[in-house]
Amino acid sequence: MKFALLLGGVGAALGWSYLRHIQLPAGPSRLPWSGVVFGHRGCRGVTGIPENTLEAFRYAAAHGCGGIECDARLTKDNEVVLFHDAFASGHLRGVPPMRRIDELTLFELRQCRFMADPTEKICIPTLEEAILFCRDNNLRMLIEVKELKRAYLCTDKVLDLYRRYSDYMHDQTTLISFHSGILYHARRVDKKVAVCQLYSTNVVHSWLSQNIDTLPWVLRLCPALWNRVLPFVQERIMPWVAGCSMVGPHYGLFTEVSRRRWVTRNICMYLWGFERAEQCTPAMRQPGVCISGDDHYECFVTPKPPPNYDIFGDRQRELEREQEEAYKRLRIDK
Repeated sequence: MKFALLLGGVGAALGWSYLRHIQLPAGPSRLPWSGVVFGHRGCRGVTGIPENTLEAFRYAAAHGCGGIECDARLTKDNEVVLFHDAFASGHLRGVPPMRRIDELTLFELRQCRFMADPTEKICIPTLEEAILFCRDNNLRMLIEVKELKRAYLCTDKVLDLYRRYSDYMHDQTTLISFHSGILYHARRVDKKVAVCQLYSTNVVHSWLSQNIDTLPWVLRLCPALWNRVLPFVQERIMPWVAGCSMVGPHYGLFTEVSRRRWVTRNICMYLWGFERAEQCTPAMRQPGVCISGDDHYECFVTPKPPPNYDIFGDRQRELEREQEEAYKRLRIDK
């Protein structure tokens, strides 16, 4: 028993030492992004406007969004485009639902049209086109690396755009992902990149239900165990090791205690997964929190405080005087 405890203590010490060794410095602060409402995939579920397109971004910008959340994937010829699913999934005309996006070249994808587009003129944009649009319209960006099959290649392609548009991207964009290795790799290559660790419950079961064939066999072997281990690693370890500027829990995991904890560490919370605006409570609209919505963005905006006309502090002095008089009366009564 003593030997087992000794081995456990030595292992814990070695593990802690290793994490301290690979720990990266804290990234740029994103606390100033508090209160920003991001258009989830631009917009989602809006009639006639496909998600993750420039038209969706225009819709979000026109309806008051301060930023855009989008999903990056690789094509067959290693170009970065915006598309959420690994498969066409019935979103593209004339493309089998089970056809993978990374089996099509950029030219082939440009010829595809969205089922949700009645004009048949909207095409899949590249990430670079989205960056230029957001830069020109003064929008912040959350870029989620969805690619799992060639995750690090996709990340390197995104980092190439960081180098090309450095002034805008280092200040106004954040790289987000469930894949902790992507975030660590990005910050090890460029420590000026801000990253956000996404996490949720039952994420492995969700990946399995979506038939993501690039999941490691270890995750497939015991998904129930990994559903507990991954959120712990993503929430408790990786933000510290990778020097995350933001953390992105599903809104259902939000607590006031967690908000305060992250704010004291100079880390902004990004809440996602809202299906209705009513799910965004007043507690979620406090300093240190930004959110994303599919539509009706004005319902997610943090209400402005009432105007303070007491510029000389008269009301405050009156309150202090009343408190002092109440205290004196209390002493007299005693």
